[in-house]
Amino acid sequence: MLYKINLFFITAGLMAFGVFNFSQFQDGWTQSNNTHKFYVSTTNVEYNPNTKSLEMIQRVFTDDLENVLRARYGPEIKLAEVNEPQKNAQLIKQYILKQWELKNQGQSLDLNYLGHQYDIDQVKIFIEVPLDGPPDELFFQNKTLFDLTSDQQNIIHVTVQKQRRSLLLFAENPNGVLIFD
Repeated sequence: MLYKINLFFITAGLMAFGVFNFSQFQDGWTQSNNTHKFYVSTTNVEYNPNTKSLEMIQRVFTDDLENVLRARYGPEIKLAEVNEPQKNAQLIKQYILKQWELKNQGQSLDLNYLGHQYDIDQVKIFIEVPLDGPPDELFFQNKTLFDLTSDQQNIIHVTVQKQRRSLLLFAENPNGVLIFD
């Protein structure tokens, strides 16, 4: 009988603890939905030998991208997955292409903006960069959102023929070079 009573109190205590923590989590969730503490974009770049191109997917927090677009192009801008005005797509393209610069062995590369897609609280941006063959030395400049906050960091992961290299870019150092064998 004592075992059943102890089990009851332990179970009740765990349930109360869980409800308490969930309510704190929920409060934190609502607060973090409005702002977040980390200002990071990530970009995955992979060389595709079949298409002879670098395929890039950049992930940016939707609220940060919206804020920078509002600051640059007008306060009425609202990014939304459903019924988004075509104007927004043009502004995203215009902004993103101005933030990037890529070079292979010192020669500037053309960036083809393919579009964007919403993914929960982020925007995935698709870019393709034509190349004649696998790159040897890639220069990257990515200033995305550096004009929004000095805390912004942009991480780039690049894969070329099973070799993976990474860069961490920030406002004071918005570019870097990666060497491949």
